[in-house]
Amino acid sequence: MTGWVMVALAGVAGLAAGAMNTVVGSGTLITFPVLLALGVPPVTANVSNTIGLVPGSLSGAWSFRRELAGQRERLR
Repeated sequence: MTGWVMVALAGVAGLAAGAMNTVVGSGTLITFPVLLALGVPPVTANVSNTIGLVPGSLSGAWSFRRELAGQRERLR
């Protein structure tokens, strides 16, 4: 596989995972196997997925801040 094909495959997987995370939150089911298929070591693929999910989780919490108002006690 050439470098451009690998980049394109990772990009398509990233877009699909982002769309999937928006709906149900299971984008790692797409990205982790693709990263492994591209030859990324398992620990590196896991860390990459985790780091990739953090901005989405933070932006999701920010966008739902009105719905989360008043839930501080439940969080504790």
